[in-house]
Amino acid sequence: MTAPSPQASSEAGFSILEMIVAMTILALVLGIASQSIVLASRSIAAAKRQVEAARTVRMMLADYEARAQTAAQPGWTLKTRTIDVAKAKVTAVLIEKPGGAFPSAPFLTFVPVQGPAKP
Repeated sequence: MTAPSPQASSEAGFSILEMIVAMTILALVLGIASQSIVLASRSIAAAKRQVEAARTVRMMLADYEARAQTAAQPGWTLKTRTIDVAKAKVTAVLIEKPGGAFPSAPFLTFVPVQGPAKP
């Protein structure tokens, strides 16, 4: 007696169309995920540059204040104003010397506000 030979069922595996659809969905998901990672890394790099710039400005202002206390340079003015930009608050800092030059005009920079903003 011979055993009946197993016949391949049409439901035994994935069709080529199902594989193409699955691969397309996988490619879309991977593309979106990679774009999210790239955008996040760019945002992190920009945030690092902003923090470094803020540190540099704070260091310059601290150095200026230390020199102003020791050398008493008359005429220098330091004006600040808090500005709401989108969802962030920044402080505009203007350093100038009337009748003089720094180095050839007033110096304007922006510093992110840490903690609650002061009006």
